[in-house]
Amino acid sequence: MKAPIVDFWGKFSQSQNDWHPLIDHCADVAACCEALLKLTLLRRRIARLGDLDDLSPSQVSRLSVLAAYHDVGKFNIGFQNKAAQRPLFTNGHVRGAIALIQQGRFKESERLRESLSLDMIDSWGPDRCALRLLVAAIAHHGRPASFEQSGSDFTSIAWRPVRGLDPFGGIARLRERSLSWFPDAFTSGADPLPATATFQHAFSGLVTLADWIGSDTRFFPFSEDLTRDRMDIARAGARRALQAFGIDASGARHQLGVAPPSFALLSEFEPHAFQRAILDLPNAIGGSLTILESETGSGKTEAALALFLKLFHANEVDGLYFALPTRTAATQIHRRVIAAVARAFKHPPPVVLGVPGYIIVDDHEAHRLADFQVLWNDDSDERFRYRGWAAESPKRYLAGPITVGTVDQALLSTLMVSHAHMRATALLRNLLVIDEVHASDAYMIALMREVLANHLAAGGHALLMSATLGSSARRILLASAFGAAPASLPLDEAKNLAYPTLLSHRPDGMKEIAIDSDSQSKHVSRELSPSADDPPSIARIATDAVASGARVLIVRNTVADCVATQLEVEREANARGLRRELFGCGTVVAPHHSRFATEDRRDLDLALENRFGKVTDSSALPCIAVATQTVQQSLDIDADLMITDFCPMDVMLQRVGRLHRHSRPRPAGYTHPRLIVLTPAERDLTPLIRSNGKAPGPHGIGTVYEDLRILEATWRALESYPELTIPLMNRELVEATTHPQALRAIESSLGPKWHAHGQEVSGAYLAMKRVAKLNCIDRTLLFGDFEFPSKELEQRIQTRLGEGDRIAEFPAPLKSPFGNEIRRLTIPYFLARGIEKEAQPILETSNADAIEFSFGSRRFIYDRLGLRAAGQPSSESEDAADA
Repeated sequence: MKAPIVDFWGKFSQSQNDWHPLIDHCADVAACCEALLKLTLLRRRIARLGDLDDLSPSQVSRLSVLAAYHDVGKFNIGFQNKAAQRPLFTNGHVRGAIALIQQGRFKESERLRESLSLDMIDSWGPDRCALRLLVAAIAHHGRPASFEQSGSDFTSIAWRPVRGLDPFGGIARLRERSLSWFPDAFTSGADPLPATATFQHAFSGLVTLADWIGSDTRFFPFSEDLTRDRMDIARAGARRALQAFGIDASGARHQLGVAPPSFALLSEFEPHAFQRAILDLPNAIGGSLTILESETGSGKTEAALALFLKLFHANEVDGLYFALPTRTAATQIHRRVIAAVARAFKHPPPVVLGVPGYIIVDDHEAHRLADFQVLWNDDSDERFRYRGWAAESPKRYLAGPITVGTVDQALLSTLMVSHAHMRATALLRNLLVIDEVHASDAYMIALMREVLANHLAAGGHALLMSATLGSSARRILLASAFGAAPASLPLDEAKNLAYPTLLSHRPDGMKEIAIDSDSQSKHVSRELSPSADDPPSIARIATDAVASGARVLIVRNTVADCVATQLEVEREANARGLRRELFGCGTVVAPHHSRFATEDRRDLDLALENRFGKVTDSSALPCIAVATQTVQQSLDIDADLMITDFCPMDVMLQRVGRLHRHSRPRPAGYTHPRLIVLTPAERDLTPLIRSNGKAPGPHGIGTVYEDLRILEATWRALESYPELTIPLMNRELVEATTHPQALRAIESSLGPKWHAHGQEVSGAYLAMKRVAKLNCIDRTLLFGDFEFPSKELEQRIQTRLGEGDRIAEFPAPLKSPFGNEIRRLTIPYFLARGIEKEAQPILETSNADAIEFSFGSRRFIYDRLGLRAAGQPSSESEDAADA
């Protein structure tokens, strides 16, 4: 409304000199809440968390009323003063409103009780649950607030009438409007609202999502008429927004027709045995946890998409979140999902890339402008501005119709960080797929269990996929599902479990299906080379292979070793006239790891696929690429020879999955896949173990991969088998190197230092589980009884997932060594320690080869080798992994 402010405002644009009435904004959000409950599966999911099968129309109306009251705190004069040029005082709008809900605490509490009819709201459910739900709605800015702490922020003067604005009179008008908007909410015979804490947590996320949607001015433009009731406009806008963003799945679902979808919708090839088994599963009602174990390269991605189509058609999911272990894997799988979805749907729903730093939906990319707006290039009809809604903010990734992203984004839905509740609620409507699950990280597994527990309790569906999931890890994950987890198996029995296998866990029981593998066996010859400390030796092995026509992948556990090896490979290749065989982008030779600017990393990912992707004739050029863990999971790349650092067997098998992945002509000497494992020069790992049981060693031994018992078991297994037959040996190799019984045998055979190390590792494992639990949202707590940690502690929680990285943003674009314009560089949290929060990057030098800048008290160089601290050849300390 481009006129002087004469009423309570809910949205205000100083640059446009425009304002939106507060009651009208409340109508917008209430309409979005109502639409989300009526047009999506969120109604059923949230109902299950309230111990109901579904919500009745009157319950939907009551929740919509509570959503309308989400901004009741904005009626305070301190908040309204924020639109003034020189306000006498200002206030927030969350804590003060929550403080007033407590009866008798402040004299103004009685005024709120009268104007909002809190006694009536209190009668909407048992145990004062409706008032708790009101608190959950008010806490819609991503951070819950408690009654106890909110009182300290309360300011009495903010609730006194001034300039013709009476806060409690405005609230009373909102109540009267809500009565006309949702009359059945106020009838005495309406169904009571659920009283469970889990229902409150889900509702808070729902209101937050509704507020994000209801604040989009493309569908909810600022009002121009104070006398017109807003609700008809709001309801129409809510329906259009949900359709445009792809949140309303009914249109896409209708395209699949009446008959259950076949595998032919996804692929022109006949389905593998486990893909057929996925489609043959009976429709899961009330939630499901499916675990698919199959070798790398066997088509698990297509199996996941087949399950999605099956559940989507059956109205059991509204969307898909496909979680990958790394950003590189997510970008590659995103392109594969786009192709599959385009084949399955005549008018495909949006396919979002959920990776921070990118704004991509389908094959279309946007750029963020200086004012936080997003520009979708070559989009004259603004179609992608709507399709790309979920891509424009990491907080919205899980609300996308189909999103391919990293597992971290899903794990953030259970941590005590801002907007976790919105993430969790948005995720409930989707099939959650987590690819390449394994048990290497106790913290991640513990978080994954929490995510799955909430998702499945709501009747959601999840699929876990792995080539290397041991029975112990599988049991841990199954414990998050329905009922008790299966009993642990002795080692001998675990080794004999079927592989590949499909395990379906549902409320009515668990079923395991053994599947005959129809993949061709891969016989991998392995060699143990004590050259981990000798990059020149590694370089000679690699250049000998590439001179014979081979494609060679070198995988190091740390960026430090990756860069050191890259430089030696370059020296050797240049001396032998093999520079053309070095991996890079265009004419720029480079390693492949995560420490590159987003624009450069994307080009490196594409270059990796081009040099190591599918080849259908004999024209494949030999190549050497030096990389880190960025290439070991979920990537469809193919090498003849892999030279890899020593690592746990489950990780090793993931890396082996990049060998001979496709059928194509091979150079002489490489008709069978070859694996060279770089080991320490000394066979005995015991000297690495300190008196306290810790064992920090070089090349990620004891640091990136902390458990030396697993590494010792892996070394023994590799010594026992000069050839690995994949997938026939997968189960035996994983169990022999990860099963608790096997690890105890290692301790017993190697003596007291190993026993101390085992205790240290086990203690650290339990400690990480406890830390994970402490960092997770406790969904047994009622709203009003808890808060999230401080912003500083939240930053530390995010840091554990790499979400605490610092961003160095330059005021003007810089030319990268790869020719891209870049403005931002991510400083990993371990390199950013000690840098002041207010620090801004200061450019020292910039040319075609390198960018050098200071950031707080530290200096950094960014060049073709990636980001590193100035004066160091590598970009991190030895104890940091890379993904």
